[in-house]
Amino acid sequence: MLMAAALLCALVPAGAGAQEHAHHHGGSAAGAPAAQKHRHPAPRQGITAERVLPPERVPERAREVYAMAAQIPRVLDGIYCHCDCHARDGLRSLLECFENEMAGTCGICQAQARLVHELHEAGKRLNQIRKAVDAEYGPGG
Repeated sequence: MLMAAALLCALVPAGAGAQEHAHHHGGSAAGAPAAQKHRHPAPRQGITAERVLPPERVPERAREVYAMAAQIPRVLDGIYCHCDCHARDGLRSLLECFENEMAGTCGICQAQARLVHELHEAGKRLNQIRKAVDAEYGPGG
């Protein structure tokens, strides 16, 4: 747990909170019912990485994780993002975090995508990946 917190602190730039497009974790999502707050979406048929931002549109420090996201769009489309961007920004899945600039400054989005990519590469199925993500980043994680 401490290692995950340290990783997130290292990934989020110090000035990120001051940026106009920055988001606040846990803000408006606090009042959402628990059953709605952490529901993983079903991956959409035919989803591709065509909308994942290309390297030239993201900060250099985030390019590797955006490339990882582009490799596994269908998996990421089935993962709830625990930075609570669904309640706050209306994003559907972790994939959508990488279809805009948000994941470029969000340590939670980046860390989840790295975990998902690692587990997918290890041959884990979507339900196993969801459980691991929830255990690490969900309530009590």
